[in-house]
Amino acid sequence: MKLRPRRGFSLIELMVAVAILGVIIAFAEPSFRRTIEQSRADIAVANLRAIWTAQRLYWLENRTYAESLSDLESLDLLDATLLTASDPYSYQIGDDADETTFTATATRASGGAWSGGFTINQTGAVTGSVSASGVTIGPSFQD
Repeated sequence: MKLRPRRGFSLIELMVAVAILGVIIAFAEPSFRRTIEQSRADIAVANLRAIWTAQRLYWLENRTYAESLSDLESLDLLDATLLTASDPYSYQIGDDADETTFTATATRASGGAWSGGFTINQTGAVTGSVSASGVTIGPSFQD
């Protein structure tokens, strides 16, 4: 009687492969989450730079900075989606807007693991960070 060659995998071989994949995923997952949050932070900073540009254009027309995002949006200087954005960042212009100064903030939505935010001022300087579980992320690009 001839034995036929075996095809496929045994249950043990399949369980070992799944266990190895699980270990690899467990090591990669924190890095993946950090990378995703860095991308979100970079988008928030890019949106702050769009607000800064809109404020500069507003100042050229009015010789003062706008006090709210809706002022900038009403003149089509800013995309309306920033007015209603809340996930993962919400945006606002600070109460200090006048002829010489302003600040705009991007605040990370609460309820998740990450918290913090970023601020831009009339000079275009971006400050701030977000953090979770001892990991801190700042803007990845600066002037």
